[in-house]
Amino acid sequence: MSRISPPAFCDIPIEIFHCQIFIHFENDYSWVYRVFRLICKACDRMVTKTTSYSFGNEFIVYLDNNTIRTRKFVECCEKGYFHHLKALRVCGGQELSQYSKDMDLVNDDDNDEMDQQDTTRTDRYLNCFPNLQKLELMKRYFDDSIVKGMAKCQNLNNLTHLNLQYSRIHDHSVQIIASSPLFSNLTFLNLSDTKIGRKSVKFICSSPYLSKLKDLNLAWCNLGNVVLFEISQSSHLKNLTSLNLARNNISIEGVKCICQSSNFNNLTCLSLNNNNNSTEGIEYLTCCENLSNLEEFSVETNAKIYLLPMNIIFAIFNGPMKKIKSIRVSPNTYDEFQEFITCKNITSLKSLDMGFCRSVSNDFLKLVMNCQKLSQLESLKIGYTNISDYTPLIAIEYMKNLTLLDVSDLKMNSSNLLAISKTFPKLKVLNISQTEISFESVIESLNNFECLETLYIQAIDLVSCEKVQQFACHPAATRLKSLCCTHQHGFISYLFGTFSKLENLTHLNLRGPCLNLEDVQILTSNPKLAKLSSLFLPGVTEKNLKKQTVALLESSPYLRRLNAGDRNHWEGVFY
Repeated sequence: MSRISPPAFCDIPIEIFHCQIFIHFENDYSWVYRVFRLICKACDRMVTKTTSYSFGNEFIVYLDNNTIRTRKFVECCEKGYFHHLKALRVCGGQELSQYSKDMDLVNDDDNDEMDQQDTTRTDRYLNCFPNLQKLELMKRYFDDSIVKGMAKCQNLNNLTHLNLQYSRIHDHSVQIIASSPLFSNLTFLNLSDTKIGRKSVKFICSSPYLSKLKDLNLAWCNLGNVVLFEISQSSHLKNLTSLNLARNNISIEGVKCICQSSNFNNLTCLSLNNNNNSTEGIEYLTCCENLSNLEEFSVETNAKIYLLPMNIIFAIFNGPMKKIKSIRVSPNTYDEFQEFITCKNITSLKSLDMGFCRSVSNDFLKLVMNCQKLSQLESLKIGYTNISDYTPLIAIEYMKNLTLLDVSDLKMNSSNLLAISKTFPKLKVLNISQTEISFESVIESLNNFECLETLYIQAIDLVSCEKVQQFACHPAATRLKSLCCTHQHGFISYLFGTFSKLENLTHLNLRGPCLNLEDVQILTSNPKLAKLSSLFLPGVTEKNLKKQTVALLESSPYLRRLNAGDRNHWEGVFY
């Protein structure tokens, strides 16, 4: 059974959206409700590194920071059309956030009438989702006002999943969340890259209402060692399975708190990337018995450590962490890698990354391919190494479960690719960028790949318009969700032409020369690209052309998902 994407307004044909839906909202809601109910029968699965949360009736609304669209959405909420929703993500909701800000200004002006004002809040739309379990408000324009508004909405008492990443909330907002029984069902809380401080950590750790939390993300908040100390001392945070504390200036003093508290016993995912931890601190963690359930352990880019030294990797896979699923290794010698292969706990590995390590050669690949302990590998990255003999990869005895293979920047030829396509027909992700593979063999290999969803073919010559059209019209193109390629002028119209089956792409990365205006017009006016959430285009140096390109992106009726629904700030699209 194929996976169904969350329904969104932009999934409806644009002419229906503009001409037949919103313009009739004020007159007849009943048929809109019936259509919307049909759309919302779809279900989606949101997966984290540690757990899977299933929500029926997921809805992503793209408001484009537009006053009229926002008002119509609020009217739909207040009419009760979204009562059945279980998951909501708001994109481009700057005008929506203003409702709460305006309400705060009213309350500040007349505190004597605050109770009366709360009953008629302009952000009462938040109380129109009695079945909501998951709420995502991940933009800078959402601030403390939105949390104040949420606290007044008793219908949000079923929330289990709250994501306020990137929002401009402060300690007071966290205090509201932590002190309210309204949020007592939360199992997932993401406050990463917000304005919270150390007070927020104390509020969370001392709250009896947050005792059900399993997944806590406080990354990029610069909280210091206090965050681990408070969690270790908490009498409520006993159920954590995932903890992300990347970029928090944590040192060895904070790390030691982990080994001294049973609150970390259930962790399956721990991220301490981009901190101030030392080699000694990381070695200390590898010996912690209470981290024996870890499956994901991220500690790269700490202090002066960019990649984990091999002696620490040996300690990880010979210590109490017996369930680690992924690792990146950068051995300096064959003997070092041979020692890694003999570690007792590598049988749990699902992902092995040896990329960008020039010391890795043919003998290393032979070791991997002949290692029965690695038979469960699903992801293998060997790009940018010195491997040139792919016979072990093609004549493999183990590792029949590979779904991701990265062989970028290797001297791989077309016959190698065809052999790989027959050996690993279940591959979902394939990176063959900057290889000696011909575009013709890429097209031929699609006949063998049964599940391919992500394809990187950067720097592979697309040859001709006819070959591009042949690729785009291949039945396997329908399955592609992510594509990175180096375009040539005149090829875009064939890549996304009338008969193209590239209609399910969510990520598109076009390398090569700057797009001309005609190419941009094809991209922005093509309904086949309506599912795109990520787009990268070659940089534009000519100011007028860039201005015209941005204008086309902003006005496109199909590219509503880009920039998480924010219709301005397009700088990130150009590389």
